[in-house]
Amino acid sequence: MSESADSSLEPMAAGIEQHIQVLATRAFIRELSIDRSSVVMYLQGVARDKQEIALIHALEVGVNELLARRARFRRGNGQ
Repeated sequence: MSESADSSLEPMAAGIEQHIQVLATRAFIRELSIDRSSVVMYLQGVARDKQEIALIHALEVGVNELLARRARFRRGNGQ
């Protein structure tokens, strides 16, 4: 495949190393390092073969909570 064959797979700013790449229906995370003890402790309590899906579920729960908080904040500010 040539470089210009699918520009949707290339980072927005070519030449800047990006560890997170968000496309229309998928996000890619490379070289992820998490230094939050609560996250590490949570994942340590999950079977090794289930850790990836557990992290995805934790992200879903966190994102849903952030969206709900944002909506409550907007309603509270009359927006």
